Amino acid sequence: MGPVMVGPSSSHTAGTARLGRVAHEILDEDPVMLRFFLHPPLERTFRGHGSDFALVGGALGLDVHDPRIPEAIRIAEQLGVDVDFAEEDLGDVHPNTVRIVAKGAAREVEIVGSSIGGAAIEVFSINGFSTRYKGDSPTLLLFYRDRIGMIHQVAEAIAKEGINIASLSCSRKERGKDAFMQVDVDSPLSQDALERILALEDMEDARYLDRIP
Repeated sequence: MGPVMVGPSSSHTAGTARLGRVAHEILDEDPVMLRFFLHPPLERTFRGHGSDFALVGGALGLDVHDPRIPEAIRIAEQLGVDVDFAEEDLGDVHPNTVRIVAKGAAREVEIVGSSIGGAAIEVFSINGFSTRYKGDSPTLLLFYRDRIGMIHQVAEAIAKEGINIASLSCSRKERGKDAFMQVDVDSPLSQDALERILALEDMEDARYLDRIP
């Protein structure tokens, strides 16, 4: 059985809607501008398969089964959201890959991800950092200044909640400079725990994402 969704396609509609939803959840505010840069194979088919309204709907925060998904572009226009689609060669990636830039009143986020079939997704870049995010578990996304002990402090804060870490990965642009950590956990993280992590020295931003519907 496939996912409960607005059609016509689980990969081109539901999957792309979930990619848009990832950008919305990381942005954590209403978008005022959305840019979608489509890998050439996706650009050739995206309108016929509904990827255009799916991407916009997800980026507005709609679930894949929301009946408003087909009207998402019109809804964005009514909300005054600036939306644009363009083709971009994203390299040796899955055919259904898109780079999404979402801007709000105070924040901006960029993700690059693929809809890999059956509504499954894989996001492999967030704000220029390499990652592997699938949206199928509660996840903590951390942006911080690279230094000794940061991983230990984050793990300690999560352990105090009685929550187990399922996986943890880090990347950095340069030693001692901007770094990124993705922590997948077995249970939802409380707002108090998130605020304690955000208060850590050299922690610049923290985003908690529940499972992406």
